Amino acid sequence: MFEEIYSWIVSLEASNYTVVQTILYALLVLLGLYLLYRWIRKVNIEISTPLMLSSLTYVLFGGLLRVVEDTGTIPDPWWILFITPQVYVLTLVFGMIALFISYLLQKKKVVISYIPVFAGIGTAASVLAFAYLTWFGITNAGATFDFMIILIVVGIAAAATAALWAVLRYLCRWNYVSHPMYLALIGSHFLDSSATGYALDLHPIHYIEQHVAGNGIIELTGTAYSMFLLKLVVLVPSIWVLEKFRKEEGMEALWYLIIFAMIVVGLGPGIRDLLRMVLWI
Repeated sequence: MFEEIYSWIVSLEASNYTVVQTILYALLVLLGLYLLYRWIRKVNIEISTPLMLSSLTYVLFGGLLRVVEDTGTIPDPWWILFITPQVYVLTLVFGMIALFISYLLQKKKVVISYIPVFAGIGTAASVLAFAYLTWFGITNAGATFDFMIILIVVGIAAAATAALWAVLRYLCRWNYVSHPMYLALIGSHFLDSSATGYALDLHPIHYIEQHVAGNGIIELTGTAYSMFLLKLVVLVPSIWVLEKFRKEEGMEALWYLIIFAMIVVGLGPGIRDLLRMVLWI
């Protein structure tokens, strides 16, 4: 039984994303979103902007763990826990444990607020994973650590984020776009677009676009930087709809979790693509 499941996972990892896989992963994200929402409500934790922003450190950690698997240093069969979507489940469990411990410390009045503790655990885990990747890039033949790629890719993403924010804020008069969650949403997906564009158009090591929609628009336009257009078409109406949803009575908690799930979809792959290029793997 285990061998059959293992072989199936290996075959999925070796293939490009299909429409069926894309739908399956989307359903898994929605299921995880629902379970997370029910658990947070059960333990009576307030869903707020500081909590969601602190949780982004765990998204970063998950993306870094995915790159650790790309290095090929995780032994068989444990590496299957660090590929998509298993790595997201692993990170989710780790984050929930960290959140529970942090909140417990606050309830016992060991700390004033659980938020700094929760954010600190996620940050520490991300730093450790990043340090391991740095060590791998420096010490292994065939790998490197090209910090300039980080500056270029993040710089392009930041410029695109600022440009879209300015258009929505001052031309469209969407004052709410300055909310940190919307900025994180735009930034995460533009990081993904920037990393994809650089990887496919400019990086000397050959990469491929695995997602169905992305591959289609790249073939149509002839450049991977067209991913910015695809993200733009999705993000702008999504932000408008999300703000309408947020204003509905009793919907703000779900709004936070929905927008967080959307950030995960952009930030996770963006971090992975960026760090793989930095390491040249």
